[in-house]
Amino acid sequence: MADTDDNLAIERADRPSSQRKIAKILAAARAEFFGNGFSASSIEAIAARAGVSKVTIYSWFKTKENLFAEMVKGECAHLSQNFVAENLESKGVREVLIDTAENMLDFLTRDERVRFDRILAAEVSRDPRVGKYFLDNGPRALLQNLATLLQSAMDQGKMQSSNPIASAEMFVGLVKGHLDLLLRYGETINLTASQRRERAARAVDAWMLIHQK
Repeated sequence: MADTDDNLAIERADRPSSQRKIAKILAAARAEFFGNGFSASSIEAIAARAGVSKVTIYSWFKTKENLFAEMVKGECAHLSQNFVAENLESKGVREVLIDTAENMLDFLTRDERVRFDRILAAEVSRDPRVGKYFLDNGPRALLQNLATLLQSAMDQGKMQSSNPIASAEMFVGLVKGHLDLLLRYGETINLTASQRRERAARAVDAWMLIHQK
């Protein structure tokens, strides 16, 4: 398996048609990777699903590893959409974190995410690099984005922490609790919107007890 290029610069043309084509490729890649995992997904299948040629995919993404990384980055970007410093002023730290926690819980309990997690875990035992591609472009990036938001809150005097990364890890742990473990071993968990909100608020309030100034 080839290494990903951390400095990959995907030439995103200004033409709307090019943007639409890239979006179709990433959507197709998401469907294939989430449905089949990394190893069982092929550029041929992704190209067919997206309605483009393999050459087109390779011209944009160079390798399957880079395409996988870009797909994971897209999921991370979606989960990080509330991590905007301006939201701290308009909504406040607690509300921003509750929204963040609700989005995490929604994503965590989706059937496709649970299936993907199980497939990926099995693949990592055969090739640990698959796990690295996922962790570097997903969970670790998400954690850094959250830590950056927390640093902004600290800079504004809204909270305190001697280690924003550790505080971000604590936040994620409080939100997830045992859900991740239960889902990994076959439990079916369907949270209603009100249950997600209640769980998110409980986790945030516990976290705020330590970090609020």
